[in-house]
Amino acid sequence: MKRHQHVTAFYLETLLLIAVFISIILVLTRVFGLGQSQSGQAKLLTNAVCLAQNAAEAVSASGDRDELLAILNENGNAVRTDTGVLARYDRDMVPDPAGELRVDVTWTPEDGDPTLVRSAVSVLRGEDTDPVYTLDTAVYLGEADG
Repeated sequence: MKRHQHVTAFYLETLLLIAVFISIILVLTRVFGLGQSQSGQAKLLTNAVCLAQNAAEAVSASGDRDELLAILNENGNAVRTDTGVLARYDRDMVPDPAGELRVDVTWTPEDGDPTLVRSAVSVLRGEDTDPVYTLDTAVYLGEADG
């Protein structure tokens, strides 16, 4: 009788241990899945910030929209728009005309002061209308002719 009780206790302890292990595995699977998702979002945001900074530096280095287009255009990834320049990049920030990331740079001369140009750099994903990251900048072009 005692031997039977020991065997039953062993089986119950084993079942309880298996249930605990399964619970731990389920929790860890969910944690790692969430971590992987957040890691992808963090990489996207980091790349968007880097692209926006690069575009802001291009604005600073250019004297007009055509120069801005020439600086941002690599492999035909940038086009001039009514308000500025639109450039496309893939997820690894490589210039790609069909890229998933769009960098939209506006070029707006200041009213009353044509030597000051304000720009808004927006990085968008795919065809989304909500930007992943936005950066506002301005550049002083020098003395006005006149």
